[in-house]
Amino acid sequence: MRLNSMLATVLIFLCSLVISSCSNDELAPISLKNRETANIKLNYPNNQTYSFPLQGGDGNYEISCDKPEIIETKMISSCDISIKALALGEAIITVRDQSGNTLDIHVIVDYYTDNYIVSKQDILLTGDLKDSEKQAIKEKALATIPVKIGGGYKFIYTDAEIARGKVLVYQEKFGDKAIEGSFERKSNEIENEQWGTRHIISFDLTLPEQPKRTFIISEYIPSSRTSPIVLMAFFEDLKKTFTIDYPTVEQVYTEQVISVPLKWDELNN
Repeated sequence: MRLNSMLATVLIFLCSLVISSCSNDELAPISLKNRETANIKLNYPNNQTYSFPLQGGDGNYEISCDKPEIIETKMISSCDISIKALALGEAIITVRDQSGNTLDIHVIVDYYTDNYIVSKQDILLTGDLKDSEKQAIKEKALATIPVKIGGGYKFIYTDAEIARGKVLVYQEKFGDKAIEGSFERKSNEIENEQWGTRHIISFDLTLPEQPKRTFIISEYIPSSRTSPIVLMAFFEDLKKTFTIDYPTVEQVYTEQVISVPLKWDELNN
């Protein structure tokens, strides 16, 4: 009788080990909820704090960071962490639970950037002009564009408002040797009889040994449209440059047709 009792006790103990082992094996890995990867990119400077929900593991989470000088992170609930960018750089947040499961979250803190590649150059020209005058104005205006087709602009926002920063002007090919300057991004509303109120975005560029110039982003309308795709362009008003020599000129804009803005990591994939 005593032997049967001991065998029953051992059997119960072994069953409990198996059940416990199966329970641990069935735990889903720790991951960030609603995200495919554990890679996070934050803009700097930025005063906002972002929260990310955790899932998986046994639910008893603890976190640590290898570079607290770059990001500030803490548990703000039993399953949510907060992350705030403090400086430029990269850091790893490690999430652990009581069952030994771990998750490494790779955080990159960098400036917000916009990249524009010029795919075409054109001129918007109106006024009572002779064909020879139009051709002369077009040639002179196109020569003022600071980049060639295939070149472009990289705007690096160094302020929290995403309004100003450093600009890299790639004259020959985007990503190659660049001229460095500064810029300010402005947003204005203008009234138009045909379209009503329009929201206009412009960039004021300051480049070494060059006059300050302003690019306005707007829709590019080619003389003959063969595609329904709406193209955007940088427009620069050059009317004042030509009014003395060509008094009848009404509008002179250079047009730099730009591709869809790309991020730096997308350009290298």
